[in-house]
Amino acid sequence: MNNKPLLLTEAVNSLLIESIVPATLTIEQCAVTLAMSMTSFRRKLRQEETTFKLIQQKYLNELCVYALLTKHVSIDSLVVKLGYSERATFERAFRNKFGITPSQFRELSLVGDDKNNKKNLSSIAQNMPPLPDSCQQLIGEKDQSSLDLQRVIEIIAKDPIFTGRLMGLASRAIYGKTPNTIQEAISRNLGINTVVNLAVVYSVKDALAQHVDQTVINQSIHAFLMAPKFFYLMRKSAGIEVKFDIALIEQVLIFSLLGILLLCHKNAPKHQLMLHSLRGIDDLDSLNHYIHKSMGMSVFSASALMLSLWHIDMSVIKQLNHLDKVSKKGVKGNEHDELVLFMLSCLYALITGRKDHSKLEQKAELLNLDGFSDIKLMFFTDHSFTGN
Repeated sequence: MNNKPLLLTEAVNSLLIESIVPATLTIEQCAVTLAMSMTSFRRKLRQEETTFKLIQQKYLNELCVYALLTKHVSIDSLVVKLGYSERATFERAFRNKFGITPSQFRELSLVGDDKNNKKNLSSIAQNMPPLPDSCQQLIGEKDQSSLDLQRVIEIIAKDPIFTGRLMGLASRAIYGKTPNTIQEAISRNLGINTVVNLAVVYSVKDALAQHVDQTVINQSIHAFLMAPKFFYLMRKSAGIEVKFDIALIEQVLIFSLLGILLLCHKNAPKHQLMLHSLRGIDDLDSLNHYIHKSMGMSVFSASALMLSLWHIDMSVIKQLNHLDKVSKKGVKGNEHDELVLFMLSCLYALITGRKDHSKLEQKAELLNLDGFSDIKLMFFTDHSFTGN
């Protein structure tokens, strides 16, 4: 991982900004303008772990939604910049992707203001039901380092629904041999730390089931439940050499995107905008940038808000705040950060139901994740989850 400033990426973005029709800017034109050979241009972009196509597509996607944040840019001028021959074609493409017209999307983005939006989201989070007793007990005893297998079994025995959920999850093919008892499910298939984390996930699902669009909550919970096994597969098979604090990063992967559910809460002023953004914005980084501009928050900061109210380990919240700064380019990310953000991008793709994973594959190649193709096949085609 190159920790130096991404000078060439920034240069390409500058050329896109300067271009009257950035959609038609070619890699050859960029190389000539920057006085570089094509070979050198591609090689240096690869050193920055990107490609011209990735930079251009990200810029155009963000240009499209950013332009609709205000009334300053006309839709007709946006049509030209995005390379469409006529407005009707753009309107149709936008509607197919986002589910509404560009004008309707703009109207939703102009609802309310950042200050009231943050206050409202904070109020929603504060008024969520407390975590169930068994969940609070698991968290408390884990924090005191007094949790062992027998104690976990004693605590969850009081919660037959959670016990049934754990047995169902541990019985999935991706976890290996089907357990016969809850002791086998925890000790062999899941692990104590994962059980504690899943207690939080299921508690969130139950608390928000009536307040968040059913498809969003089911797909989000599916992704959160898949996160521990996905992390395991990435460490085992993707050729990652970075050393992780496994317990911490598992929590980060499970909890970082919880904020999506808060932002989609039916009482949130801009929940309709968030629903359409999930449908139309392809990658997590672009979503975070967009909702920060439109709502004054990011998915990570919304997640941190929820976790802080439940007294989840401060190290998790600290890591979320760090990732938020990295994604905003407020601080430089290292290889560890880039890998975590990549894994979160995969989980985001699972939440949104994206079928085109070519950008993730390109990013995996740039990050030298040699085994990602096999992991992707397993990760995105496991349809045995029902969300119960």
